[in-house]
Amino acid sequence: MSFLYRNIDKIKGVFKRDVQVIPANEYNPPANLRAKAGVDVNNNTAMNFTAVYAAMRIRSENIASLPKVVYEKTSKGKEVAKSHPVHRLVHYKPNSYMNIFVFWEFVNAYADGHGNSYAIIERNAVGDPVALWPVHPSYVHVALVNRKKFYKVYGTQGFDGTYSDDEMMHFMLFTKDGLTGVNPIVYNADAISLGMAATKFGQEFFDKGGNIKGALEYEGQMGDAEFKKFMQHYENSSRNFGTAFLEYGIKYKQIGISPEAAQMLQTKIFAVQDVARIFNVPPHMLADLSRSTFSNIEHQDIQFVKYSMRPSVKRFETEIESKLFFEDETDSFEMKFVLDGLLRGDLKSRGAFYHFGIQDGWLTRNEVREMENKNRADHLDTFLYPQNLQPADQGNNKNNKE
Repeated sequence: MSFLYRNIDKIKGVFKRDVQVIPANEYNPPANLRAKAGVDVNNNTAMNFTAVYAAMRIRSENIASLPKVVYEKTSKGKEVAKSHPVHRLVHYKPNSYMNIFVFWEFVNAYADGHGNSYAIIERNAVGDPVALWPVHPSYVHVALVNRKKFYKVYGTQGFDGTYSDDEMMHFMLFTKDGLTGVNPIVYNADAISLGMAATKFGQEFFDKGGNIKGALEYEGQMGDAEFKKFMQHYENSSRNFGTAFLEYGIKYKQIGISPEAAQMLQTKIFAVQDVARIFNVPPHMLADLSRSTFSNIEHQDIQFVKYSMRPSVKRFETEIESKLFFEDETDSFEMKFVLDGLLRGDLKSRGAFYHFGIQDGWLTRNEVREMENKNRADHLDTFLYPQNLQPADQGNNKNNKE
C-alpha cells in the first residue's frame, strides 16, 4: 500500500480547480459570515469569545487525557495489545514532533471548530502504520470519484499531494453529504456573534470611562470665552465620575442606552448557553451556574460523558479501526478510548460500587485495586460470594431431597 498518490491517471482531473493556499493562521472564511449582530465571525474570531474557547478547550483536553488502548480478543477475554503498531501510535507517540496529548487535542479541536479533522497515515514497506501527520482543514479538499474518496492536500510543508481514502484519517462531525462535516461555527455564526457583540459593547462602554453618550442642551448662544470656561468647569466637576455642575441653564440629555436596558448581562448568558448547545457542553462547565445546583452538577457531568464525550470518542474509534487495522484484524482487535475515569463518582459512590461488585462476585479485589491505580496484591484474585447464595437448581435439589 503506497504512502502517497502523486501521478496516477485514474485520478487526474479529479480536482478541477486547485485549492487556494491559505496559511493556517490566516484562514478567512467567506465574507457572508458577517452575522446579523454586526460582528465578523470565523474560526479565528470566534475563539475570542471566551465561551467558544472554553468549550473547545474543555472537550479537546478531556479527549486528549483519556487512555487510548488497543485490545486483542482472546479466549480469556480482552487483553491490551501493547506490541501492536496501532497501539504504539494512539497510546504513546503518533509522529516525530508531537506527543500523544498534543496530537489528540489538535485533532479534536479542529473537528469541533471546523467540523473536519485530518491526519495522513504513513506506512512502512509491509503496510503497518508508523506515523500520523495532522493537517489543517483549510489545506484539504475532498472529492468523490467512482464512488471513492480522495483528498488533495495543498499548501503544507512536505505533505502536498493527492491521497486515497486508505491514506487519510478523516474525523468529521454531523455531515449533510457524507463527504465533509458541517462547520459548527459557520452554521451558528448568528448565535456566536450575539455574545461577541455583547462583549464588544462592554469593552466600548468601559473604554469611555463607563459614561453613556449624551448631549448638552442650551437654548441661547455662547461665546468662545464662555464656552471655554463652561467646559473647564464641566470637566473638573464631572471628573472621576462625579456629578457635573451645569451653568447657564444648560441641560444634559441622555441619548444612549444603559447596559441594563440593553440587557447586556442577560444577552451574554444566553450566548453562553447557545455555545453550550452548539458544542454539547453543560453550561456549568462554561461558568454559567444559573441552572446548576450542588446536587445536579454530578449528574450533568455524567450526561457530558454519555452524550458529548462518548459520541466523539466513538467517531475516533470507528475511523481508527476502519483505517489502521487490516481486514483480517478487525475481528481480533478493537480500539477503545477508556471513559471509566470520567464516570467515577465521589469516594462514597465508588466505595459502594466496589463493595457490591466484590460482594456479588463479579469483581475481584485486585481488579478494584487496578481501577484505583494501585498495585496488585497476592491472594486477591479470587471471586467472593455470600455463603447464603447458591445456584437456583442446586437450591431446588436440596429442598427436594429434604
